[in-house]
Amino acid sequence: MKNKILQIYYDMRHQPVVTWITFVGTALSIFLIMVVVMMQQVSIMPYAPESCRPRLLVGAYMHITNSNGGDASAGLSYGSAKKLYHGLDGIEHTSFISLGTSVGSVKGTSDNAFEVGVRKGDAEFFNIFDHTLVEGHYYSTEEANAQRPVAVITESVARRLFGSEQKTGNTFMLNHEPYTVVGVVKDNSKLALTGSGDIFLPTGPNDNTVNYTDINGVNAFGEVAVALLVKEGVDFDYIRRQVKARYAEFDTELADFEQKTVYHEAPYDQETIASGLSGSNVTPNPENERRERLIIYSLLLLVPAINLSTMLHSRLRRRMSEIGIRRAFGCTRSRIMSDIIAENFIITVAGGAIGLLLSVIFAISYNGLFDSVDNFNVSTPTLSVLLNWRITLSALGACFLLNIISAALPAWQASRLNPVNAIKA
Repeated sequence: MKNKILQIYYDMRHQPVVTWITFVGTALSIFLIMVVVMMQQVSIMPYAPESCRPRLLVGAYMHITNSNGGDASAGLSYGSAKKLYHGLDGIEHTSFISLGTSVGSVKGTSDNAFEVGVRKGDAEFFNIFDHTLVEGHYYSTEEANAQRPVAVITESVARRLFGSEQKTGNTFMLNHEPYTVVGVVKDNSKLALTGSGDIFLPTGPNDNTVNYTDINGVNAFGEVAVALLVKEGVDFDYIRRQVKARYAEFDTELADFEQKTVYHEAPYDQETIASGLSGSNVTPNPENERRERLIIYSLLLLVPAINLSTMLHSRLRRRMSEIGIRRAFGCTRSRIMSDIIAENFIITVAGGAIGLLLSVIFAISYNGLFDSVDNFNVSTPTLSVLLNWRITLSALGACFLLNIISAALPAWQASRLNPVNAIKA
């Protein structure tokens, strides 16, 4: 074994340029595919405050057409959201939340105002999304329904507003309106599209800011979305069938106005939300997204593997005389093949390890990588979020397999060389 390793080491040193190009190509291949995989994983993996992602469904939009060929689409009103999603069988918690975060200007005891991300949600919001309470309490259902000016804020916002003072019970100004802090939670990742925020305000059926003006007497549109925590073991399609039936019931109310809803396979799972396929007037097709993602992964693996195979062919052509001499002194064909494949495997392992390390460093240090996920104060993901070991090992394994396969044909051809012709070459 020692002699074999020394032989491989000598062969790699004998052609350093080709060896280094092969090494760098492998590292870049792993780097690129791991960055793409990490971006995908950050958007679908469960982590606080969205540890519920495997059981989370979100209903967010309404699309209505009329007999004249016109249509309208937007978020839900509180009333339409309740008709479509309240009391579904198989749901553990239902929360009515704002369609997204809004930017608000806040000011505390200091003279300087600053901007934060504001999200509205009812009291059930904190039963779905795991925001860790560090001081005070969450607002109650009564406070939410009564639209009391209370708020739950994050630790970093609390420090900027009040410094070292006690946070709960203090009042701050949000868009020139006073709010009282009832609870403080730990900071959360803005990469969580549905559950994140800097300041959380109560919303309920009496919140006029989330409902639009009635259209032909039907209050259908607004700024409301619905987060559904599905019970363990309940199939998502079972929930969607119930919602589709609710849409049909809603159509009976719209029939008098010659209108009807368009059902777009709501509510949506985390993969659909993260892909950006859901919208107010589109029906998402996650199969196309998965197919496109598979094509990208395949290209990132196949193109470097083809290039590495070509490089190996070139390297072996330069070593024909050496291979011929080894064959003339009794080296077997299987030994020739195993040495070439082992050499390629060592380069692949080393390049793969460097590529993986570079991808982790790049993802942690470059916040701009995740700007497309959320443009408001994007936080750096933790290493545990970035690295799903099952996906990581699968990517590395696929790269190793393709590199070994790319080495197999040149190695087989080299082992079949006639010793006399090889020495003459």
